[in-house]
Amino acid sequence: MRSKLTVILTALAVAVASAIPTLSATGVSAQESEDSSDGQTSYIVLMDLDPVLEYEGGVDDLARTKPEDGDRPNPKSRAVRQYRKYLNQQQNETVEAVDLKPTNIINRFHYATVGFSVLLTEREAEEMRRQDDVVSVERDVLYQLDTDASPEYLGISEPGGAWDTGYTGENVVVGVIDTGIWPEHPSFTDDGTFDAPPDEWTGDACDFGDTAYNPDDVGFECNNKLIGARDMRATYIALIGAEVYNSARDYNGHGTHTASTAAGNADVTASVFGQDLGTASGIAPGAHLAAYSACGDLGCYGSDLTAAIDQAVADGVDVINYSIGGGAAALTAAGLAFLTGNAAGVSVATSAGNSGPGDATVGSPGTDPWITTVGANTHDRSFSGAVTVGDETYTGASITAGSEELLLIDAADRGNELCDPAVQFEPAMEGEMVLCARGAVARIVKSQAVSEQGGGAMILYNQNDTQELVTDSHWVPSVHVTFTDGNAIKAAIATAEGDLTATIEALGAEPTPGSVMAGFSSRGPNPITGNILKPDVTAPGVNILAGSTPTSSPGPGGELFQSISGTSMSSPHVAGLMALMTQAHPGWSPAAIKSALMTTARQDVVREDGTTPADAFDMGAGHIDPSGDASAPGSLFNPGIVFDAGPADYVAYLCDIAPDFVGGDACDTVEGAGYPLAAEELNQASVAVGEVAASTSVSRTATNVSDKTLNLTPTIESPPGTEIEVSPTRLTIARGRTASFEVTITTLADATIDEWSFGSITWAEFSRGQGERGVSAYMPVVVRPVALAIPPEAIDEGAEGELSFDLRFGYGGEYQAAAHGLAAPETISGIATQDTTPEGGSPVFDPSDGGQGATTHEIELSGATYTRLSLGTENLTVPDGTPATDVDLDLFLYDSEGNQVAGSTAGGTNELLDLTLPEDDTYTLYVHGWATAGADEIGYDIQTWTVPDTTDGSL
Repeated sequence: MRSKLTVILTALAVAVASAIPTLSATGVSAQESEDSSDGQTSYIVLMDLDPVLEYEGGVDDLARTKPEDGDRPNPKSRAVRQYRKYLNQQQNETVEAVDLKPTNIINRFHYATVGFSVLLTEREAEEMRRQDDVVSVERDVLYQLDTDASPEYLGISEPGGAWDTGYTGENVVVGVIDTGIWPEHPSFTDDGTFDAPPDEWTGDACDFGDTAYNPDDVGFECNNKLIGARDMRATYIALIGAEVYNSARDYNGHGTHTASTAAGNADVTASVFGQDLGTASGIAPGAHLAAYSACGDLGCYGSDLTAAIDQAVADGVDVINYSIGGGAAALTAAGLAFLTGNAAGVSVATSAGNSGPGDATVGSPGTDPWITTVGANTHDRSFSGAVTVGDETYTGASITAGSEELLLIDAADRGNELCDPAVQFEPAMEGEMVLCARGAVARIVKSQAVSEQGGGAMILYNQNDTQELVTDSHWVPSVHVTFTDGNAIKAAIATAEGDLTATIEALGAEPTPGSVMAGFSSRGPNPITGNILKPDVTAPGVNILAGSTPTSSPGPGGELFQSISGTSMSSPHVAGLMALMTQAHPGWSPAAIKSALMTTARQDVVREDGTTPADAFDMGAGHIDPSGDASAPGSLFNPGIVFDAGPADYVAYLCDIAPDFVGGDACDTVEGAGYPLAAEELNQASVAVGEVAASTSVSRTATNVSDKTLNLTPTIESPPGTEIEVSPTRLTIARGRTASFEVTITTLADATIDEWSFGSITWAEFSRGQGERGVSAYMPVVVRPVALAIPPEAIDEGAEGELSFDLRFGYGGEYQAAAHGLAAPETISGIATQDTTPEGGSPVFDPSDGGQGATTHEIELSGATYTRLSLGTENLTVPDGTPATDVDLDLFLYDSEGNQVAGSTAGGTNELLDLTLPEDDTYTLYVHGWATAGADEIGYDIQTWTVPDTTDGSL
């Protein structure tokens, strides 16, 4: 009989048919793969077969490959080799069934999920879907990439702290899935103090040295620090090409930066542009590193990412950093692979995304509860420069050298306010310092435009005073200043009428306010379900000094360090801490490690305005806090209690949010085993309930991981408008045992309906001595009171009959049901054009794009109870030779006061806006040309339906 876990994960594999979407989100985006010249493009095919991690035997005479609890599979063992051979045969037969050769297969997945990626035409893909052993055939997706003082700032380098205790990540393997690695970097030097890789490590690849492709790609022999490196860009190379290096060598610096932040060597001397910036250290300097190059200049294909996850788990990594993201989805191929890796004990940190500060902007796989999702904030150090304009001096962010005294001009006066490289400065520059406005094109590209068109230096100013100041490796001496300072400089230039000079002075490292959320950091609520809190925690991600590659792009190159910003930079801080935690507690599950990170976090974080306290949608449970005595009760390394979860818990969660993905048999199995099929019941170190009508209850189970019996009582901070009760009011938990409690949330008369509210529960020891530190476990609570709690849909078929559903009231008084029916549908037609002004590499929508990459339509809504706007690939009119599936149009809806009320940014053109009880107003609909596949114009017909507040008889 197959184990419960095997049944569950097999059911998940079967369920993925709809779970690998084409995604996109502002700032963190994904788009469908490009077609090859013969009309083929990459597809991911998943099969109804047990992966190596879950195979328990039963196929012919093939031995079990599923490891015992706590062990890893050995890819070199006879059992695994034989089973992989069997899986390869099944994959080959599936491809041959559609008259293709096995050589068409690009990537094969064996360990965390079973499947492959292959180049297919749409006709071949349809035929592939009809094969009995195939459960999913989905077009591949191109995703985008989303310390120096950090160890000191986090407190892990202080006396008695983690490093002093011996927690440096020794014998732990950190895998980094990114753009590769620069192997000769001093952050990855093997100084002879590193032990050999652990016995569980089976990775034997060190993919460097393809000098035939690029003579600069010299060979490198991996060592006891950098123990492995693989080039996983099979799909990318097949469709786009190898670009700079045909190996795992980092081409742009992103992968080297994240790897050195997570697990770079300690106290490495750092300099940029000749400036001595002190020393840099990774969070887990004693850990081993393995690099998986899965991304190119244009992004990362989902098939390559899934293959990289699959390979990393097979190689034996303990922790994965994944600073890559896409739009929100209930389940992706990468998310499924991570779920299986979770069952094998692999902890994963991922970036929340760079689409903040708007609501519900966290992207996948960061929406998944089995992954630790990290927001970004400042720490207390940045690199600064001073620009003196006349008699005034302004300080901003800078990592470049200073400049001599130069004539200062406003780029707007030369016809190129944004310093766009596609626009010529008129008249041409002759060595002047230029004032450039932020926006539209990448910041670093602005200085490149200044350099290439004859400028000598740059002042970059923000579009508002809540945007962060960031240090980029600019092409000319540069300082990044605030909106206020930028406008003051702009006024001074206008007043001087062309006779104003300025100088830039490099100031180096200077103190700045820490624990301020970055404006770009993506926020909750979780767009998949309001019953799971995301992000989980926040960490430093602004102006992080770490490694780079000398061939960094789009910067000037030649440097081994850079100071850059993003949730990509915050995620490896958490991955590094996961390595320290794995060393300290090798038997803990990924959920237990995530729980400890959350319950010991601190909450003294503010929003990007610098004053407003951050809430759980900004920071999750709070700022990671590994400071203090690592052995003290209540510390990260001794949290006292954890909230544990495993694969069956996560499948129960999926049975709630995506039951069609999982399948009824698996859901019946986990429910019969006692797992509640409700996302809000998932045993996490947080409580989130997206619909509280009158009263609702959820439960949690705490596990005592201390060395003594714990006696805990809760301190409750009820979210405004609600009252929280916890039962029992005391928990007594013996060492190694568990105890459950129930949290009841009741809405009060003053509750604000349909608005999120924030509170907390803190479990603390009540018998400790006066002044003695004890266990204190913090749990954020987020709730949304509603007037009615009803299922999202109720379906029945037939010409007559009855349909029942549960309804909970969140108010007192009368209730009257009314019948409503659809009015006749209407069509909105127009022409979309390409948005040609991307900042950071991808088009970013702004209402100012109207007429420049966004087509506008006025929509009058009055007396509507429900309105839907839909735009799909089938609604497009494209020129000959332009595949409609390559076109990506997005929809945004704004009210008459300029507030965004809805948006849809799916990959490809698969957009849907649903408005429930919209206010009577004149709205503006923007059709944004995120990607028009090279066409000058794309015709579209948006279908609209409205259910009015009165009915003409239709239902």
